[in-house]
Amino acid sequence: MALTVRLDLDHLHLVAHGERHRARLSHVPRPGETITMLCGYADFVEYTDRSAGLVGVRTCWPCDLVYRRQVGVRVPADHPGLRRPTPPT
Repeated sequence: MALTVRLDLDHLHLVAHGERHRARLSHVPRPGETITMLCGYADFVEYTDRSAGLVGVRTCWPCDLVYRRQVGVRVPADHPGLRRPTPPT
């Protein structure tokens, strides 16, 4: 019997410039592939292991704002993403 590995693409940690971003992914990105985050920032994929950690990584609030709106999660009036303009989705 084969081992089945299931990945949840909504829970990949996409980190660029010290910020954790979000993206809607339809597949596991290949190293070197460019993906565009919900905030509009695009960069190429590079994998690291878990030991790289997420200590000190900040949330990309524009990504969080777009994600909340897409999945129907309430956006509080003081959400930090409302302070910075976000590209249209």
